[in-house]
Amino acid sequence: MAQLESLQRYERYYINGGDLYCIAENKMFRVHRYFFERESKYFKEQLAVPATPGAQRRGAGDDSAIILDHVRSEDFAKLLWVFYNPKYSLYNATIADWSTILELAHRWQFTEVKALAVRELEKLEMSDVDRIVLYHAFGVDESYLVPRYAALAERPELLTVEEGIRLGMETVIPLSRARECLRNGAASGLRSPGGMNGLRSPSPASVSGEELAEIIKDHFGIKSVPEATTEKPEETAGGWVPFS
Repeated sequence: MAQLESLQRYERYYINGGDLYCIAENKMFRVHRYFFERESKYFKEQLAVPATPGAQRRGAGDDSAIILDHVRSEDFAKLLWVFYNPKYSLYNATIADWSTILELAHRWQFTEVKALAVRELEKLEMSDVDRIVLYHAFGVDESYLVPRYAALAERPELLTVEEGIRLGMETVIPLSRARECLRNGAASGLRSPGGMNGLRSPSPASVSGEELAEIIKDHFGIKSVPEATTEKPEETAGGWVPFS
């Protein structure tokens, strides 16, 4: 635990009237307990633990502040921005920032914040591989990845070695099977003689839309697809509200 005398207030989120004290790195935050008890299953359980007789309620002051291990102060501030955003419903940020928010929301079980992060990430341009890796890392419902898997299955180029390593065998194998299924109708003479080392594989048969989605879901064992993933997200409007 950081020594109290060496702590500095994180001025933007050291809020008068705040009733929850948290420490990330050497920064003290003072925020509202309400958001953490309402939005996070993890914090709701942690804050419900009764204080020992004569002791201060957990998180109620400097001496009982909650220590956020392995969390950068700037990253915690990004999560807090979701609750204290001065632009109300305008939540514009970078991919890196939303990825950080997604990570912390997943770790601490902020269900609605996690859903918000996914919705906002869906509006931003990312490579299919980057999105799959990110969503896998933080437990996003795989149904959001159906169009991403489909794009990789449809593309002429095979996965590169680097892409395969990043995705992992648990993704590469069903993806390869889905690609093969799509190409069953292709002329046999079009198959790349280079196998996995070839640059291109045959174009898929005329499969698209719901049929393609069903093939992907079948090979990945995915049961449903949110409506939001069936359409290309619109461009995000407005400007980015900086965190610092």
